Order: sequence, then C-alpha cells, then structure tokens
Amino acid sequence: MPRRLPVLRFLSTLPLLLATAVAGAATTVRFDIDMRAEIAAGRFDPARDALGVQGSAAPLSWGPPVLLKPGGTEGRYQGQVVFEKAPFGGQPVQYKLHMLRAGRGHDQGWEEGRNHPLLLADRPEIAVARAFNAEPAQLPLSRVGTIEKLPAIESKHVGAREVQVWLPPGYAEEPQRRYPVLYLHDGQNVFDAASAGAEWQVDETAQRLMGTKAIAPAIIVAVAHGADRFEDYTPTAALPDFDPADKDKVKAIGGGAPRYARYLIEELKPAIDARYRTKPGAADTAVGGSSLGGLVTMWLLLHHGDSFGAGLVVSPSIWWDQKFIVRDVQAHAGGPRPRVWLDMGGQEGGIEALQLARELRDALQARGWQAGRSLKYLEQVDAGHDEAAWAARVEGMLRFLYGR
Repeated sequence: MPRRLPVLRFLSTLPLLLATAVAGAATTVRFDIDMRAEIAAGRFDPARDALGVQGSAAPLSWGPPVLLKPGGTEGRYQGQVVFEKAPFGGQPVQYKLHMLRAGRGHDQGWEEGRNHPLLLADRPEIAVARAFNAEPAQLPLSRVGTIEKLPAIESKHVGAREVQVWLPPGYAEEPQRRYPVLYLHDGQNVFDAASAGAEWQVDETAQRLMGTKAIAPAIIVAVAHGADRFEDYTPTAALPDFDPADKDKVKAIGGGAPRYARYLIEELKPAIDARYRTKPGAADTAVGGSSLGGLVTMWLLLHHGDSFGAGLVVSPSIWWDQKFIVRDVQAHAGGPRPRVWLDMGGQEGGIEALQLARELRDALQARGWQAGRSLKYLEQVDAGHDEAAWAARVEGMLRFLYGR
C-alpha cells in the first residue's frame, strides 16, 4: 500500500500582482547597456561584435535580435523597443542580452543565469540602464488557493523531482467528495514564475473557473522535470541539432519516457490517490504539458490510455526524431482513444510548426479521433512558444477537460 506523505502547505496570501495587471497602451523600453567590463575582459570586441536583445514577446523574439548601437559614453550600447501589448495575465516580458559574432553558435554569447523580467503593466516608458550580466530583478510571486508541496518521492525509475498539489475550492469543507486529477509536466512553471520568470497561471485560472462553477472542481498535480528534461519527455533517443564539424562527438539523447511513465503510473499516482480524495479511474485522470511535455503527453495517451483518459498536448515538439510521434499515431492499432486537446501558436516557428500540428491532427483523425468530440484542435495565430502564451490558453484547456 502506498505510504502517506507529509506536506508543506501554502495558502493564497499573496496578492494577484501579475494576474490582475492588464494590458494598456504601448510601452517603450529604452536600453542603455554598459559593456565596459566585457570589453576589458576581451569577451566583447566593438570592432567585430554586435549587441542584441532577445525575448519572449513581440517585437522581441528568441530568433532574430533587436540590435543596440554604440551611444552615450564609450562602452555603452543603446536602443529602444516598443511593445504594443503586455503578455497575457500581466506577466513580465522575458529578455536577455546577446553578444553576436560572425561564426559563433546561437547558444554562445548570452548573458549568464536566468532571464531578465520587464513588467510592462500600463507603464508608457521604462528605462533599463545596467551592465551586461547584471543580476536579474526579482518580481513578487502570485499563488492562489491551497497548494501543497510534497517531499521527493523515492523512485526506481527516475530522479527525484518536486511535486506540488493544488486543491480545488471547497476541498476541506466537503470531506465525502472525490475529484478528478490533472497531472502537468514542467510543474515548476505551473503555479508561479520563480523558475522561468513566467508561469501558466493554472491556479489563478482554475480558482476563477471553479469558483464561478464554470467547470467542475479538480485536483491539479504539478510535476517538475528532473535533471535531464530531454530524458524525461522523449519516447525515443535521437541526435540533437549539432555543428557538422562536431559530428564525431555527438551522441543520441533522450528516450526515457517509458521510465517516466512508470514513475507517474506506478509510484506518483498511487501516492496521490492514497493521500487525496481522488477519482482514480482513467476516465477521471488527465495529463498535460507543453513543448517536449506535449510530446510526452501524446505518447502517454497512445501507450497508457488505460491510465490517462484525456490529455493536453500543448505546442508539442512534433519535430522530435523526424516526427516520431506522427508515425506513432499512424501505427496506433486501436484500444483506448483518450480525449486530446492539441494546439499550436502561429509564432512558434512559422508555418512549419503549424504544418506539423496539422499533420498530427490529421493522423489522429485518420486513426479514429473525432474532431469536436475526442479531439479539440486550436491554432492561436499570434501566440509564441512561452509560458505567457500557454497561460492564455489554460481556460480553454480546463473547459475542455472539466466544462459543465
């Protein structure tokens, strides 16, 4: 019998600072960046290097940078970016400075550490005057409802990871009631922005929808990824993108999804069912995640439909291993067909990302999933590949799973 686990409990005492901010007029952000330390150390050469800023919200992106130009005193770089709207839920824009040099790989030259936040929140103008590699600002966190943090559960299959459990309104007042459960991957980004600087705001959205009885109440379990996210969330081992000059050094990565599935099904789920008043059947158990988390969700629905009756396949990494997940759907021989929410943003890699999503949608329909019934497909034209974009779709996801 699964052992019962002690917990740390957090109540909703913090204000909804990020969730309640609304997008207003455009905000101009003026950058004035001190590069003198990088120049003195030889890491930045003004004669051949450029300085760019990249980020999570238009007109910034994690693709082409917005270039800053030399200005003011020697060693300083300046420029401005105009944001027409704030990210969903008043969340901050995430950005980093990037030293650019011809012949250098995309993963080189970035500022160290986590992203820097820009909280627009109806501010017409923001001045950013700092040095390259300055410590990012800390913003207040928003957590709503009763959230219990479980100690690490010992596993025979995967490394230890944090698990948090959000309990629906009225859970303590209705001791006879049982609830469906939603398990979400990348759980460190589900309830607050401490890890990524942005979050899904699942607690705020669920609290609002359940509080107004727009959806049935449910328990939400946020499962953080382990030390190797690729290992957890990929069903096959594959070669990553690499420089052809290094081809002899590259090894296949990933392929640990079967072990992660055993952790979820054989270890975590029994522990959750033992501690909380759950409805343990597959029909009342859902799973979800974004990017690689969307990939592993689709794989779990295909291969463990007897455990998970529905799933949120959000901005999935369909490209993994030459579209393995599409081939996997095409090979689906029957058995359970869990309900699938499948979506993709129009700014997640251009038309190629949308074409892959449509290919996966078509493969599902060809194998018996019915549009509007067992399959909900959504293209969010203006959405990128980030937590704020996914937060904007959480209401639709929860209505899909638990709408009355």
